[in-house]
Amino acid sequence: MRSSLSRAEASFIRRSRVARFASVGPDGVPHVVPICPVLDGEVVLFATEPSAKLGFLRADPRCAVVWDVYEDDWDLLRQVQIRGRAEIVTEGPVWERGKALLDEKFPQYALTFPITPGHSAIVLVRAERVTSDGF
Repeated sequence: MRSSLSRAEASFIRRSRVARFASVGPDGVPHVVPICPVLDGEVVLFATEPSAKLGFLRADPRCAVVWDVYEDDWDLLRQVQIRGRAEIVTEGPVWERGKALLDEKFPQYALTFPITPGHSAIVLVRAERVTSDGF
């Protein structure tokens, strides 16, 4: 078991525009949603507004993030999964850095989903376990 990304995995994640984020509901049922994350060193960051996802993370921070590419030529399939614990940040320098990184990678945020202080949270996921295929 490893807790850090290879250079190839990190590069793949940085180029990816979308990932799937899984949290655990109070009934133990997985809750999976698409997210638009950035990688800051070894930390995955994404923004969210008040949602079921945030409530689930406050109760149980265990989570997973998956990036993948499907190709009909299965020799070209790629996927990276990070399992870890989420930290919710709602203000301060870490929040501001997360907002800046997300706004830089995804200019759409400013127009359609502004990340705003006092409303939007930045979620940080630090890897406890990394797995991948196709690298």
